[in-house]
Amino acid sequence: MSLRFKPPELHYFNWFYNVSPCFPINSTKINIITDPRKFYDTLCERFKNASRRLSVASLYIGTGNLEKNLLNVTKHNLIVNKSLKFDVLLDYQRGTRGEINSRNLVQELANVAPDQCKLALYQTPRLQGFLSKILPARYNELVGLQHMKLYIADNSVLLSGANCSNDYFQNRQDRYIEIEDIDLANFYCELIDEITKVSKQDGSDANQIYSKEKFIKETNGRIVSLIEKWKQNQILKLSSTEDPSDTWVFPLIQMGEFNITQDEQATCNFLESAPKGSYIRLATGYFNLTENYAKTLLKHCKANISLLMAHPNANGFMGAAGPAGGIPHAYSLIAIKFWKKVVETNQASRILMLEYERPNWTFHAKGLWYYPPGSNRPWATVIGSANLGERSVRRDLEAQAAIFTTSSELQERLHKECHELHKYASECSEALQERQIPLWVQATVGLFRTYF
Repeated sequence: MSLRFKPPELHYFNWFYNVSPCFPINSTKINIITDPRKFYDTLCERFKNASRRLSVASLYIGTGNLEKNLLNVTKHNLIVNKSLKFDVLLDYQRGTRGEINSRNLVQELANVAPDQCKLALYQTPRLQGFLSKILPARYNELVGLQHMKLYIADNSVLLSGANCSNDYFQNRQDRYIEIEDIDLANFYCELIDEITKVSKQDGSDANQIYSKEKFIKETNGRIVSLIEKWKQNQILKLSSTEDPSDTWVFPLIQMGEFNITQDEQATCNFLESAPKGSYIRLATGYFNLTENYAKTLLKHCKANISLLMAHPNANGFMGAAGPAGGIPHAYSLIAIKFWKKVVETNQASRILMLEYERPNWTFHAKGLWYYPPGSNRPWATVIGSANLGERSVRRDLEAQAAIFTTSSELQERLHKECHELHKYASECSEALQERQIPLWVQATVGLFRTYF
């Protein structure tokens, strides 16, 4: 049976049913959060009240007071509720950086409730063996990371690009959408479980016992099997009953080092499928478009486009010591080069470039909003951990979701979310041309752009 969206505004995207499992839900089950402090409060509430499971995937857990408070809330819940399970998946390199680190904090929790807690630390197969020993801390994180941001409490999934850390709870702007659906929660829990199986368990430093090639092949098989299983499950469910839903969620996974490029393919297809007269608003904290994304935007996309990125002052790397301090300039240089291509191909009237700048805030939001022709409200969004850049496509583990809706109420909430982000945006194409880029950044950006 061929599954299709009912409204004609979404027929351009019927192919989504072929690439990802579809989870139909009611729009009232979606909670859009726009403020990092509200994100933190929501996590605390969910971790405090979960009765069955808490499953977290993040780059790391910070070591500040807010993070410790979140873990204390969780510890109290675990002590009171012996049936609660707490599973944590972090990146090995980032999660073990420094003497006081994510692993220490979670291990303290595991010591209190050892039968209820499980910590897994993912290490990219690119760092197995000799390379993991010679690269210094921080620099070894450039090679590849566990970058998914999933916060699951019982039957709710909170999708975000935000890490579980102090800045992301206060003044680093990101996106946060919570969806209550048992099937979707089960899918993402199973995804975390599959990566956990190929990660270092409970903080162990033991290396993987098999070769890099076998590691990649086995992990690819695990994730592809998971996606296919859920695709078939959902097709059977959708085919057997009338679908009363007004909203449809399609998980999108990107794990380039395991040859899983679902999110990249879906994003390119989305940009190509959008009809003339539609409007796509894109956002990324780090502007480093892959050649494929740039080509798609410039040659194959008919929609009007706006690209929102961090101003150097809103970039988390601004002021960093050493080579990392040049990263904001590198993003500016890449944006300058992209804008020149926009002008050269006579597309300045179709593509708009914007920068987010807000005093004492950094910008980490990413994703897209889709406005059909003639509509002033988005009918779709993509949210998750992936930027539109080289790292997300090639090196890191990413989890996204495309959400389509016919609900005017949810469309209004999505538009408000988008509008709030753009309140601090200004058009930047002329300002980019006048920006001074250090010579050393100009000389090296081409060599290292796949690492940031």
